[in-house]
Amino acid sequence: MKLTKEIKTTIFVLFSVLLFIFGFNFLKGTSILDKQKTLYAVYDEVDGLMVGASVLVNGLAIGNVTSLDFLPNSTNILVTLKLKDKLRFSPNSTATLHETGLIGGIAISIDPVFENGNIIKSGDTLKSVIRPGLTELINEQIQPLQRNLQSILVSVDSLFLGVTNIMNKDSQNNLKVALDEMTSAISSINSSAIILEKTLKSNDLKINNTIGNIESISSNMEKITDSIANTSLKQTISNLEKSIEGINKSIQDLNSDSSSLGLLIRNDEFYKKLNSSVNDLNQLLIDLKNNPKRYIHFSIFGRKDKSSGND
Repeated sequence: MKLTKEIKTTIFVLFSVLLFIFGFNFLKGTSILDKQKTLYAVYDEVDGLMVGASVLVNGLAIGNVTSLDFLPNSTNILVTLKLKDKLRFSPNSTATLHETGLIGGIAISIDPVFENGNIIKSGDTLKSVIRPGLTELINEQIQPLQRNLQSILVSVDSLFLGVTNIMNKDSQNNLKVALDEMTSAISSINSSAIILEKTLKSNDLKINNTIGNIESISSNMEKITDSIANTSLKQTISNLEKSIEGINKSIQDLNSDSSSLGLLIRNDEFYKKLNSSVNDLNQLLIDLKNNPKRYIHFSIFGRKDKSSGND
């Protein structure tokens, strides 16, 4: 029996379709020959997740996403997963939605939990978690920086506005005048510095000689001071010591019973005798004043001797 061209064409088309389906599933990590389990996960949002996205365990593809749909009367999204039947982890495992990279898209990774006698079966719903992607993490880090930058820009804008209000035409003119005067003053200072430098260079020898003379005078003054200190000061100290010794000796004499002044100061009997003698002397002077003839004999012709008259 010969095959017609129509039958050959039909067989070729069917074979091509089967080969395409097999290759497509092979590239997605599944095979139409393997038994598969249907699992579910519910997410609040699945931004970027598409049908055909990979389902991974430790980075190895074990299935793919077959459908995305809303739950009845809800905005939550039901994700249908097709996994290899030979997997033996627990339904308490977690299905984590995450980014696979900057340009890798979105995938679901299963964090398996193994429990004896508790193995997933078709129709089970896994726990769902959304892991922040790299873009979200960057945005979280950039947002505080963005807010700070905005506040800085606002402050700078206010500063420039204040400076603009202050720096009117009169202020700008005054500032220009002040800058010109400052430039002129700096030029004058530079000129004075140049003149001073030239003066110092031209009188360098004289300045050095003057400094030498000052040092010589200072040395001589130091020698003279030392000489005065070594002679006059020592002599003065010696004289002062002798004077102090004399004073101490006088004080000792006053305190001694052998000296008249000491007796006068310390002995009452000596004082009384001295006082009595002074009183007697005073009475004698008074009597001498009142009766001078009693003590003094005076004659113009001289006194005649009584013994010669008797002769």
